[in-house]
Amino acid sequence: MIDFEVSKQLERDFERYMYMFYTKHQRFSIEDFGAFASTIINYNVQNHTIDSQLRHQYAYLLTSLYNKGIGNRITEEHLQIISQAIAADSSVNFNVIKELYG
Repeated sequence: MIDFEVSKQLERDFERYMYMFYTKHQRFSIEDFGAFASTIINYNVQNHTIDSQLRHQYAYLLTSLYNKGIGNRITEEHLQIISQAIAADSSVNFNVIKELYG
């Protein structure tokens, strides 16, 4: 089961990063979101804030937030596919980490 406090922190990180990124680049595409989401999940797994077994649940949470931000245009089926892809991605983009925590 996902942790409420971790979920709230991820939500705050998502909102802050999305705002900073959009202000700077005038976009926040699904690709931009994917780089953020996989990075933030992997960073938190490496720091033992997120149990690696719960990667998909946290990826789904973030994907749902992104969907809400774009007016709920992503279907449930695609939310599942996107969150599975994010959960399977082991990359960390240090530019994302630098923007959030630097």
